Amino acid sequence: MAYRARASRTGGIGGGGSPVGPRPAARHPPPRPRARVSCLQRGRPASGERRLMCRIVSYLGTPVLLEDLLYSPDSALLNQIIHAQMLDMLNLAGFGMAAWDPASHGPDSPFVYRTTQVGVFDRNLKLLASKVAPHALLAHIRGVPYNSSVQINEQNVHPFKFDRVPLAMAHNGDLAGFRTMRFDLVEHVRPELAQHIQGSTDSEWLYALTVSGLADPYRINEPDAILAAIGQALAIVRDVRARHGITRSSSCNLIFCDGVNLIAVRYTFDFGRFEQARLQGTMQFLSMWYTFGRDYGLHGDEWKLVGGAASADSIIVASEPLTRDIATWIEVPEYSALVVRRDGDRRRAEIHALEV
Repeated sequence: MAYRARASRTGGIGGGGSPVGPRPAARHPPPRPRARVSCLQRGRPASGERRLMCRIVSYLGTPVLLEDLLYSPDSALLNQIIHAQMLDMLNLAGFGMAAWDPASHGPDSPFVYRTTQVGVFDRNLKLLASKVAPHALLAHIRGVPYNSSVQINEQNVHPFKFDRVPLAMAHNGDLAGFRTMRFDLVEHVRPELAQHIQGSTDSEWLYALTVSGLADPYRINEPDAILAAIGQALAIVRDVRARHGITRSSSCNLIFCDGVNLIAVRYTFDFGRFEQARLQGTMQFLSMWYTFGRDYGLHGDEWKLVGGAASADSIIVASEPLTRDIATWIEVPEYSALVVRRDGDRRRAEIHALEV
């Protein structure tokens, strides 16, 4: 499988290469050279077909109260269920999270919570969020089509994490033609891992493909090994799509976390290609943003990390900013991976261009 990840010319963010910091006072993303619908635009395409979008937030840094990531900011993850900034839709198909709490018993294993209940009505989650302070989090709200063919159950709720495998994954997007593809994908999944697949989603198969690509999926791997396994999984999907003549645009925004590493991928197969010509130009890349610094909390009247790259020990990656003011947030480029590395007491993030 041909795959290569190369470091972007911008180099490291928060260390290594040329630093890139938050944009001064910008409240909207800068214009892109190619025409497309702004990722801040609400609503559905002109054709009337609604674009699906799940919601994800991941955090890695010093311990922070769950409530301050899931509820407190004006565009916190749970608030996005009904008041999203980007690709407005109701996310009604469940909530899940993996949270690594350093004060808990067995801190290397995350607390995993999954429910098909709409998160804003989940009293247990609200109470839990006011008590747990993880140093790492991967949380996901599932978005699905509004029809009876969709399977709503806990087995399909993200993030996915197999027994004894440290790495967890959440997915924002969908693979066109997945039902046709999965019979070809199974040969690339380790048999002992394939038996853990319980749900019916394309996302769980993407996860199984990725962890199968690790030399030892049962230990904490280095960031470069995880990135290589992700690239290999995407290359397998690309080849299977080609084998079956599948060319419809399919989004693969993925976030992986194991309590030590955080890697986020913003990728789309055949962007802009749809069966109906009238849909051309009406879609956009599913969004992914990040912010970094230290001491996450309410500073003045804004929830944010402070200090920037010089003292960064924490990072938040999300499908959309957690605040209405996005001045301290940076958009992950399309066809790129964001890799977070430990550098002494600091954390630095690097952008790698994906060549799949």
